[in-house]
Amino acid sequence: MKECILPLLKARLGISAGSRDAVLNAVIEGIVSDCDHTHGIKLDSGRPDHVLFVLDWATWKYSHPEDGATPRSIQFRLKNLIIKKEGQADETKNLG
Repeated sequence: MKECILPLLKARLGISAGSRDAVLNAVIEGIVSDCDHTHGIKLDSGRPDHVLFVLDWATWKYSHPEDGATPRSIQFRLKNLIIKKEGQADETKNLG
C-alpha cells in the first residue's frame, strides 16, 4: 500500500526530496496497521476509495503531529468502511 501512496502523499505535501520518506512511510504503515489490527479492515491498494482514504488520513496525520481530534470526514469514512465490513460478514452467516 505504501508504494502507491507515498508518491501521492509527497505530491500533496509538496515534498520532492527523499529525506522525509521514513516519516511518511511510518505514518502510512501506522494507518494501514490501525485499520487492520484495530478495526479489522483489510485495505486494498487496488481500490481508489481505500487509497484516497489512507492518503487523506496520512496528510492530516503528518500535518498534525500532536494527534488532535481526527476530522469528521475521516471518521465518517472509517465508520463506513467498518459498517461495510460488518455487512459483508453478515452475508456469509447461515441464518437458516
